[in-house]
Amino acid sequence: MAIFVLVLWLATAGVGLTLLRAGAAARREAASPVEAERTSTRIGAIPLTAEGRPPPGPHVRVAKAPGEHPLLEFCHPALAIIGIACWTMFVFVHYRPFAWIAFGVLVATVSVGLGWLASTSRAAGRPNGSGWTFPRRLVVTHGLVAACSITLTVLTALLASRG
Repeated sequence: MAIFVLVLWLATAGVGLTLLRAGAAARREAASPVEAERTSTRIGAIPLTAEGRPPPGPHVRVAKAPGEHPLLEFCHPALAIIGIACWTMFVFVHYRPFAWIAFGVLVATVSVGLGWLASTSRAAGRPNGSGWTFPRRLVVTHGLVAACSITLTVLTALLASRG
């Protein structure tokens, strides 16, 4: 059963990667042509001052667009990879604490993923929402496969604890 759960986790990750690619493609497509041209323009060397030093640079404050949450965008896939690694160790070694560690990481991954989903849904409702837009079909598929993963992970961890 643990191997089946591992395959299910890998399927969830595969759907998640497809979801990320589709969201990134939609995001690039929605970007304005002026912004795409501005990012592809190459800037030449800056001339030096009379003292031979580069001119003082601007102090730019990095601002994120509404609907962008870089921490969520990084943490959800990173936690998923850590969870899959812990579950893989449980499958190969059968050390019971690995199953519960993987379950804890999975709960954190789900929490971050639901937060990311909520924030992108709020951003999509705004008139100037430039955040991620994901295909609904892939979001539902990813959620259903993840729900099955959670359920079977708990059952497998409980069976491993008793045995």
